[in-house]
Amino acid sequence: MPHSLLHFGLVAVMSLLWNSCAPVKVSVDTEGSPAAAVATHFVSDHPADSAGGDRRADEYRTRSGQKVYGYFAWWTRDLWQDLDLSIYDKIFFFDLTPAADGFIRERNGYPTAWQRLVAQADRYAVPVVPSIALLDADTLQAIFLNPEHRNNLLRSSLSLIEDSGGAGLHLDYEWFAPASEALREGFHAYLDALANEVSVRFPQARLSLFVPAFQPAGMVDIGRIPSAYADVIVQGYDMHWLTSPVAGPLSPLTGWNGSNWQSILRAMDTGPLGRERMFLTVPYYGYEWPTESEALGSATRGVARVTSYAPMDASRVPDIQLSSTERARQFGRGRDPISGSPYYVYADSTGWHQGWYEDRESLDAKYRFVKEEGLAGIAIFLIGYDAGQMDSLLLERFGTRQVRASRNR
Repeated sequence: MPHSLLHFGLVAVMSLLWNSCAPVKVSVDTEGSPAAAVATHFVSDHPADSAGGDRRADEYRTRSGQKVYGYFAWWTRDLWQDLDLSIYDKIFFFDLTPAADGFIRERNGYPTAWQRLVAQADRYAVPVVPSIALLDADTLQAIFLNPEHRNNLLRSSLSLIEDSGGAGLHLDYEWFAPASEALREGFHAYLDALANEVSVRFPQARLSLFVPAFQPAGMVDIGRIPSAYADVIVQGYDMHWLTSPVAGPLSPLTGWNGSNWQSILRAMDTGPLGRERMFLTVPYYGYEWPTESEALGSATRGVARVTSYAPMDASRVPDIQLSSTERARQFGRGRDPISGSPYYVYADSTGWHQGWYEDRESLDAKYRFVKEEGLAGIAIFLIGYDAGQMDSLLLERFGTRQVRASRNR
């Protein structure tokens, strides 16, 4: 599979959800919330902290080794109430979308409708950072090729950092084709300007940037990412995507014609970006394709359906109502000996179908890889799609969060 054809998981998921969901009016009342009963997993010398109460302003919690970040999606509504937010070192609120003039009008309720989410995370000293995401090629060009629109985006970005209480900002601008020099220069002018402004106005804010895998001629020049972007979130999934011509694992560790984690890391290592800044993304979602046959890697007959690892409450996530684990339980789970990823195959009146996802065993192998290779950590897309079933694995592999005596997160 040519690397230039890779599509990121957010492209697939968002194309499904943006087309089927109107902007949600979010109700995030925590009265009677299960979150009050969720166990917290951090070490503290202060009883009030361990109980989720007031914490000292000069303390925060983190891990001494690899970090665990998680994307929380607006379309999962109040699913956060059932999650143990204390597990995460940072949560990205996904997402906010700029218009062609650079202004961000589509905020999906952020920050007003999500104040209780932020307050709950803050009880465990977990920063909730807004995430700007833009996938449309025409809009990307309209912004980054136009200095005025680029400046509008800069102003909007700084406003979001202010709305976050100075926690920071996550950027996810996705361009999946060779980029013109003008587009690349415009994009990096924005990155540089934002880094400079943040260093003056929000010195404690932490910036992060998503970068696609296998895009050396893309919009992002890895060698020019300013050091202010301390966390670089590298695409680790959608090696087979929603409209992929063949079915296969989303996040293979090895094999599959080089579209795998080992190859991604080798490609990233050719540049100056240090591994201490690199995070790899892991999916809590999967794909089920209609296929030509039952053979692994079979050609597909159409667009895949998105699955979640665990069953989702229809009142909260109405558009994701296929569970990978339930399908595997129904049709029988296989395991690809090359990638280590699980799959299931079945046939109905329309023909063959093949579903791929990640489970505890395949994710554990990836987490071990991250630790052995000395990467900065992982970023999960999307938290809650596992219904908390992977929490114990995260704690087992990455440990608990410790109190530190600085608020510089």
